[in-house]
Amino acid sequence: MLREITAAFYTLDQWLQEKLGRPYNLILGIGLVGEITHRLSEAPKAVTSMHGLIGSALVLVMEVALLIHQIGALSHHLGRRGAGRRRRGEGEEAPAEAAPASEHH
Repeated sequence: MLREITAAFYTLDQWLQEKLGRPYNLILGIGLVGEITHRLSEAPKAVTSMHGLIGSALVLVMEVALLIHQIGALSHHLGRRGAGRRRRGEGEEAPAEAAPASEHH
């Protein structure tokens, strides 16, 4: 059952990536930055005990990891878009750009 649920969310994420692209990644990244900022501003109130400190630290680490993942996904998405543009424009590129690619063979 967990596999079906995660597969459904993966499919939804891929669909959102295809339909919204960069704005989707930006919305997620902005949301994570906002949440991290909020957690940091609320941290003094939440860490009145060791339990609160550990819980807050774990949540913050998880959110930073999610933000890193989102930035990586955005970078990957931008790289794919750039590669697509380069492929479409290959016929229009200057001959000097084609030379380095042939040197790798």
